[in-house]
Amino acid sequence: MDEMKTKALVFDIWGDYAHFRKIETTTSPLTYAIPTGTALAGLISAIIGLNRDSYYDLFSPRNTRLAIRVMNPLKKTRINISLIDTSRGFCLRDIGENPRTLIPFEFVKNPKYRIYFQTIKEHIGKKLGEFLRKHYSYYTPSLGTANLIANFAYVGEYEVTKTGEEMVQSVVRKDKGRLLIEENKRYGIEHIPIYMNQERIVQEFANVIYETDGKPVKMSENSSYRIGPDNVVFL
Repeated sequence: MDEMKTKALVFDIWGDYAHFRKIETTTSPLTYAIPTGTALAGLISAIIGLNRDSYYDLFSPRNTRLAIRVMNPLKKTRINISLIDTSRGFCLRDIGENPRTLIPFEFVKNPKYRIYFQTIKEHIGKKLGEFLRKHYSYYTPSLGTANLIANFAYVGEYEVTKTGEEMVQSVVRKDKGRLLIEENKRYGIEHIPIYMNQERIVQEFANVIYETDGKPVKMSENSSYRIGPDNVVFL
């Protein structure tokens, strides 16, 4: 990717709530604080109209790079959601009285993220840039689940230049540098899926570090890149 000197598209996404379900949770769904690589693949594909299960290879590391910046402080809340009690059956007529049960879901409240998207697939980058600039979307984009509708805004298209600077505005991968702890900053770390194959099997996970209020993270020996005004580390 470095030799191709491709540009990166930058855009913001936000909404009232987000739920990027942790794959290890079952009865009480928890959420990652940031969108995963797999969630971003789905969101971008929804904007440009790629069919379900048709796009996974496009977002493999050999074709695409993604970085994420936290724009609003990360705050989580729990809300009880009324679901059908499937332990008693899958059809309302079979369950009988009181067919629903309340399940506590964890959500990110008032989330906003900046996304940096770089691809060697020229037709994908061109179409996404056009849709972002015109604020078009083929399908309704969401922040994790279909009922959590996302808004988005085009920021710009910038050259990607390797820098190695210590102050990084984006979420960082733990294996791409050494975190330097600073005072008055709060850090979070999560183990997130990066991409999956056509069989919907996750092919790569990564430990990522972020500052919970969206402040820059200081990281030495990193693989950072300058994209517009920001210094980022790709997932």
